[in-house]
Amino acid sequence: MLGDRNILYSAVGKRLADLVANAEGKMTCDMSKAKLPAAPIVLPAPDAGLSLYHIAMGRGTQNYTCDLSNSTAVPFQTGAEARLFNVTCLSSTYPDLVQMMPSISLRFPVPLADTNDKLAPANLYLSGHHYFPDVTTPFFNLTTAEANYGMGGFKKDNATPAPNPAKDVPWLKLSAKDPESCNFFQVYRVNTAGGVAPKTCQGQQAAFNVEYAAEYWIYK
Repeated sequence: MLGDRNILYSAVGKRLADLVANAEGKMTCDMSKAKLPAAPIVLPAPDAGLSLYHIAMGRGTQNYTCDLSNSTAVPFQTGAEARLFNVTCLSSTYPDLVQMMPSISLRFPVPLADTNDKLAPANLYLSGHHYFPDVTTPFFNLTTAEANYGMGGFKKDNATPAPNPAKDVPWLKLSAKDPESCNFFQVYRVNTAGGVAPKTCQGQQAAFNVEYAAEYWIYK
């Protein structure tokens, strides 16, 4: 069974890499064809007047701390850190393949934050970075040497369990904390893979992280 799964992941990964390579400079983005994935318990729709702006594949870590002086402590989430890769055109053209990418990308190393490495296995281009300047503010900086999609700090509006909540972090709807200072106004985290902390701090370090991947759908 595991061998069959590895073969499937390798085949899909190669297909994605081939698609990106062959489509480079040729693919047109008809964003009207892109449909926001729906969780079993659906998140609220984007606010009226907003339209889809950018779709990114996030690959990184969910970050946690543990109070090692407390034998009954449970992990406390301090934020997340991820690199974001452009899947806007792929999501509108090959949505089924993009939906597989979070779980497949977990099988490859987390891209280093200080390099321009593409995201394996599809060799996606960097859109920017996601991080938390404080524990309540997910921040998206979508500026690179190649493109500038803007940036902004957000707050959580809604959450819904992932289809496999024991392993995958919830799906989220985020809204801009200060719309005046943001270039886009709502972000959805969907199709999550990984990121869930252990139930207790037993055997954990004071600070640790859990790898994850997810799609981020951005509206303005």
